[in-house]
Parts: sequence; structure tokens; C-alpha cells
Amino acid sequence: MTTLNEGLHDLSRAIDLAAGKVPGDLLARAAALRDTIIERQAAGLETTVAALFGATGSGKSSLFNALAGEQLARVAARRPTTSAPMAVSQQPASDVLDWLEVNDRHLKSGMFSTHGDRIVLLDMPDIDSTEIENREIAQRLASVVDVLIWVLDPQKYADAVVHEDYLRAMSEHSDVTLIVLNQIDTIDEVERMSVRKDAERIIREDGLDADVIPTSARTGEGISDLKARIVSVAATQEAAYERMTADVRSVGNDLKSNLGEPGKGVTTKDREAIVSAVASAAGVDHVAKAAAGSYRYRGRTWVGWPPLAWLRSIRVDPLKGLHLLPEKGEVPALTGVRATPAKESQVQGLVRGIVTDATEGMPPARRRDAAESAEYRVGNVLDHADRIIARADLGYSERPGWWSVWRLLQWVFLLIAAAGAIWIGVLWAFESLAMPLPDTPQFGEFPVPPVLFLGGLLMGLILTILGRAFLTSGANAVERRVRKTLTKEITPVTEEHMLAGIDRVIEESEELNEIAERLMHVGRSSKKKRRA
Repeated sequence: MTTLNEGLHDLSRAIDLAAGKVPGDLLARAAALRDTIIERQAAGLETTVAALFGATGSGKSSLFNALAGEQLARVAARRPTTSAPMAVSQQPASDVLDWLEVNDRHLKSGMFSTHGDRIVLLDMPDIDSTEIENREIAQRLASVVDVLIWVLDPQKYADAVVHEDYLRAMSEHSDVTLIVLNQIDTIDEVERMSVRKDAERIIREDGLDADVIPTSARTGEGISDLKARIVSVAATQEAAYERMTADVRSVGNDLKSNLGEPGKGVTTKDREAIVSAVASAAGVDHVAKAAAGSYRYRGRTWVGWPPLAWLRSIRVDPLKGLHLLPEKGEVPALTGVRATPAKESQVQGLVRGIVTDATEGMPPARRRDAAESAEYRVGNVLDHADRIIARADLGYSERPGWWSVWRLLQWVFLLIAAAGAIWIGVLWAFESLAMPLPDTPQFGEFPVPPVLFLGGLLMGLILTILGRAFLTSGANAVERRVRKTLTKEITPVTEEHMLAGIDRVIEESEELNEIAERLMHVGRSSKKKRRA
């Protein structure tokens, strides 16, 4: 069971969380109720305040006098005479009456039984008074008194003002509401039962579980019964508690009806889809391919055939084309792969769809606000992603050890081929000058000079082919690593600047729904125990 004090804590938390999420009048009502509960507890719960409410001509003041046993309230047949609330009690109740701002106070001993020593009875201005100030007083006190006694005219018991403006909003207050069909003596005895049953039917349609008590201030009929019912409600000294818990439950019901469901949230799959879309729009794939191209570009200088190294000068490092090559230790502020408006729009569309699904069940306005908020943050996230890419280590400074080994081997075999070529040239010169040829060493059946020349060229070609194959494998690894690294760094930025906001909306919605559920059941268990 949720106690009133626990409900008060939940109510305060709901007020903080619900700002901007529920209608302003409901929020104001909740805040007013919170203040009322605090003030009512400070005034003391041992005194029970019961008030007579009704429309003009219902006989409230006459009934008030009959209950008090003394002509305290002025009575008129046609026009309203009560312009300010009047209080009567068996003992002084200054604290609670000061809080209620009721100045017209009377003491009357023996008004109720001994159990009614702490009961204060109020006569209220008409709820349909022609004086606006009178109606406002009635409305204000109707929202705070402990026991509400609604006095109905048997000729106008279906009055729309009473039912639509008051009783239908009091479905949670059955335990502290009494319905009186006053001036019953004006109805023929044959018709009384049918009138009473019809009045009870309307009361049930209003949502109140309360019996209709027929009374007559003129004949005294039903007065003792009404007194007993008032004493019965006040006897446990918990009428004030019941009234406040009923108000809390009423706010809880209205809060719940305005909240909808909290939404399922953003799934892991959808989170990955958003991160992937952000990374793609930010150019992660393009940068990863450029990093792989840069690896091949630089690697060919080291592992390619040295005489063709000049070809490097007529090409551009792919990373340089994207403004991602560090120069003199500086980090570029922007990259050449910033998301285009078209790519940003694609991400926004994806985010809107995912957030709309994630908030399904929530009120349309809240879903729209969540989606628009997430969309608005896409540009900010892409800017962060661009800065991440700009300062990322793309492996440009790395130089695998095998490149140096390959370069050494290429130069060795190039020198061997060059030695063979020079040797062949010398032999050709001797032959051209008809000079005797020196003895040429043999490698098996082949002379050494052409073996050196052709062998050096062949090994250089083989090293070049193998080197390119290894470069391709290494470039693929670099592409995977850069893509993984950049995506990993972009993920927390996306979580913090976009998804965290969605998560917060869902979490607050879940918390508000849980609070509303608890508020809807404040004091329920204790009520069931007392009824049993």
C-alpha cells in the first residue's frame, strides 16, 4: 500500500517530471494539491471538516440549521443568502478554520454525539451563485474540505451544474461524500421511492458509490440519519486522510490518462543502425578506403621496383586529397568528407522513424517532440564526428618492418641486374673492338653476366608482385581497422548527444507512468481493510 506521505513524495516528483509533458492545468492542480496536503497536515488531521454544498434553492442553510439545532444561517426561499462560509462546531477549531479562511464561527454543544466533538460543519455559498466571488469560495473549499455533503433539490436533482462540474469529477471520493435529497417532504410519498432510486442511478452514472439520504429540514425527517452518517465518516478521525488520498488518486488517474504508454525505447539493433548511418554520413567508409589507399601509395614506394619510384611523384596520397594528412604536427579542424545536406537528411529520416517507433504509445505531442529533438541533434553529432575523423590516427606514420626488408632486397637484386648488364656491356665492347674476350664464368651451361642481369630483373619482378599482394592484404586490414576505430569513437558521441536524450525521454516516461500507477492506489489497502 502506498501511504499518503509516500504519495506526497511521488506527487512532488511527478510535478518535476511532468512539466511540459501534461496539460498545464493538470500540473497546476497537482501543485495546488501538494501544497494543500502539506497545509492540511500542519492544521491537524484530528478535526474533520464537513461542508454542505448545493445549488440555489436546495435548502442548504435550512439543513445546516437543522443539523446545528439552532437558527444560525439566514434562510430565504428564492435568492441565495449565504455569501460567506459559516462554521459551527462543538469545540473550537481555530487552526483548521484559519487555514480554510472561515471567519464566521459558532460553537454549539450537543450538536453531534460524543464522537462528533471534533467535527466542524460548514454552510457554503451556492455553487451556482450569481456572485462570482461566492462561486469561487464554494469551488475553493470543495477542493479541500474533508467530507462533502451534496444537497440536492428533489425537483432539480439532475441539475447539470452539480453533476457535470462537481460530482463526475469526484469518483474517487465516495468514502467522504454524502448525497442528500433534501426537502423530501415536498414530494408525494408515492413518488419518493422512484425519485430516490432515479437520483441514485444518476449518482452511480457520475461514478460515485454513495447512497442517497432523504431529509427534510422542516419536518426533521432524515436529520438524525444524516447526523449519524456524518459522525460515522468522522469517527475514525481519518476523513481528512481519506479526502486527501482520494484527491491524490484523482490526480493519478488524470495523469495516467495523459501519459499514455512509456514506449519500448531504442533497441540495440536500432542503435547500431543509427551509429552506422552517422558514421556513413560522416564519411567513415570514404576515410577508411582513403587510409587503405594511402597505405598502398606509401608501400609501393618501399616495396616497388626502385627505377619506377618516380611514378609516385605524379600521384597524390588519397589522405592528402581529403585534407587528412598532418602537417607540422597540426590537426586539421575540418575534413574533406563532411556530411552533405542530402546525407544529413537521410540520417534525420532514419532517426525520425526509429524514434517514432521507440516512443509508440506515448501522447502524439510527446512523440513528435522526441523525434524533432533527435533530428535537431543530427547536425551536431555529424560535426562531432567530423572532428573525430580530423584528429584520428589513421596510421600514416606507421611503416611496417617488412617494407624495409623488401626495399633492401629490391636494391640488392637491382644492383645484381645492373652488374650483369655492365658485365654484358663490357663483353660487347671487347667484341666490338675485336679485342680478345676475357674468360667468362659459367653458371651451369649459361654465362654468369646474363644470369645476373636476367635473374636480378626476374627477382625484382617477383618481389614487386609479391609486395603488391602483401600491400593489398595490409591495405584491407588498415581499412577494416580505421572503419572500426572511427565507428567506435563516433558511437559514444552519438549515444551522448542523440540517443541519451531519447533514453531520457523514455526513462522519464516510464518513471512518470510508475508514479501515476502508485498515485492511483494511494490508501487503497487501508480502505479495503476498514470496509472489511
